[in-house]
Amino acid sequence: MTYYPLKEPQAVRKAFGKAFLNLAKLNSKMVVVTADLGGSLSLGDFAKKYPKRYFNCGVAEQNMVSISAGLAMQGFIPFACTFGCFLTRAIDQVRQSILHNNLNVKLVGSHGGVSNAQDGASAHAVEDLAIFRSFPEMAVVVISDANQMLKAMPLITKYQSPVYLRLYREPLPTFNSSQTPFKIGKANLLCKGTDITLVGCGPILNNCLKAAKELKGKISVEVIDCHTLQPIDNTTIINSAKKTRKVITVEDHYLNGGLGSAVAEVLSENYPTKLKRLGVNKPSTTGTYEQILKYLSLDTGSIIKQILAFK
Repeated sequence: MTYYPLKEPQAVRKAFGKAFLNLAKLNSKMVVVTADLGGSLSLGDFAKKYPKRYFNCGVAEQNMVSISAGLAMQGFIPFACTFGCFLTRAIDQVRQSILHNNLNVKLVGSHGGVSNAQDGASAHAVEDLAIFRSFPEMAVVVISDANQMLKAMPLITKYQSPVYLRLYREPLPTFNSSQTPFKIGKANLLCKGTDITLVGCGPILNNCLKAAKELKGKISVEVIDCHTLQPIDNTTIINSAKKTRKVITVEDHYLNGGLGSAVAEVLSENYPTKLKRLGVNKPSTTGTYEQILKYLSLDTGSIIKQILAFK
C-alpha cells in the first residue's frame, strides 16, 4: 500500500477512504453502512464503484447500527460510519445487537475529539472513548496520522471482534513512517527519554513530540503513542513508568474515562506512579483546531508548562 508524503499534512478521514477502497477491491465482504456521512469520510469513490455494498441509512444512527449487526450475522464485515459525536446516539443498539452477539462490526467515529473545530462544541466528540472503552468486548483504536491509518486498516479489517475506530477531520502533520509498526494492543515508543513519560493518542501526539524536541537538553521526555486504548499495552506503559517515575497523559477527550483514566488504571494496579492527566476539562468552543487546543491548554506551549511544573 502506498504511503503519503511524510511532510505534507493529511486528513486521517481521507486516508481512511483511500485505504478502505483499496482493501475492499480484494475483500467483497467489506461493506459501508452510513448515516448520511459517507462523503465526509471520503467514501464517495467506494460508493460509485460498489453501489450494492454501500448503504446510506439517512440521519438514523440507530438504524445504521442495527443494519450493520444484521449484515455481520450474514458474514459481511460492515463499517458503520458517521461522526463520533453522533455515533453515541446508538449505544443501545451497539450494546444489545453488536456486543451481546460479539459481531464483527467496525464502528467508525470520524471528526473525533475537537477536530470538527469550526462546527462548534456540539459537534465535538469528547466522550466517545469513555463510552466505548466501558465495553470489554470492544477494541478502541485512535488513529494519530494518515500513515498510521493506512497501516492500521488491514489489521482492523481482519480483527475478529467489534472495533471502535476514531478518525480526525483536519489535515494534520504526519509523523509515522512506513517503517513505524502498528499492532492492535501494542503501543509505539515514538521518542525515548529518561525523565518523564508523555502518553498520548491521536494527532495531539504531534504536540507531544514538539514539546519533547523543545525540551531536549533540559528534560529527557519519552513519548508513547497509545493508539489502542483497549486492549491497552500494559507492558510498554509500565516499563516506561519504571524508568521515568513520572507520567503525563495528553488527549482531546474529557478527563474522565479516556486515555488518562485507562493509564491510571494500569499504573494503580501494577506500578503506582506520579501521574498528571491533560485533556478537556471545560466546555469546548468554536475556532480552528489549533485555537481550540490552545483554549483547552493542549497546545505545545501548554504541554511544556505542565512538564516543567510537574514535580
